[in-house]
Amino acid sequence: MPEKSHGRGSWATVWIAMSLVAGITLLGFGVHEVMVRRRLRHGGISVGGLVVRHRRSSSGRGDAVHFAVVEFVDARGGRHTFESGSSGIKGLPVGGRVPVRYVPDAPAQARIDLAGRRIGDVALPFMGGGLFTAAGIWMLVTGR
Repeated sequence: MPEKSHGRGSWATVWIAMSLVAGITLLGFGVHEVMVRRRLRHGGISVGGLVVRHRRSSSGRGDAVHFAVVEFVDARGGRHTFESGSSGIKGLPVGGRVPVRYVPDAPAQARIDLAGRRIGDVALPFMGGGLFTAAGIWMLVTGR
């Protein structure tokens, strides 16, 4: 009988660790995105971008997720392409124009400059990270 109890405790420890690692990782992504967005707001340049295609990715449940691939030309005439950090194709059809913001010395960190995207790209990692971290702490404190 003690072996069963030890086995359950072992799995609980794994779940707690996985939840905390996932939560802290997502919070880290959120912090990184806040830093990038802050840099773009203070030193970024606004230009027009063009949605050239959507990259389709299948989730584990078989649902398709689409990421807009956007092309823009910087102030020096250089052509750059980046993929939207959040998914979805509503409002971002292929051939559609989108506002883009980039920093001249780091055009690879360009972002679509729409309020909904700015909020979503920051809020989602924080919400997910907070949820996983809270679940891990709850399991740790309650012993579940």
